[in-house]
Amino acid sequence: MAEIEGLYTALLRTKSPGRHERLRAELTRAAEHLAALAVIPGQGQTASHVARRRSRRERRSALAERGAAWIIKRYGQNAH
Repeated sequence: MAEIEGLYTALLRTKSPGRHERLRAELTRAAEHLAALAVIPGQGQTASHVARRRSRRERRSALAERGAAWIIKRYGQNAH
């Protein structure tokens, strides 16, 4: 997660178009890696199952997965 935060901060501050593209590619790679690590079994559960209490680890994993998905969507290969 710290790698993603650092890459995102660097991406926001860079002025060089070449560096911007490299950082964007690195950020996408890091986000995809985080998303793969954060996969939660049973994601396709119904709303009645979502209401159950989740552990802190499960909540953090879900947040990391959502954050990684947002980064991939925003800065992914096909985004402009």
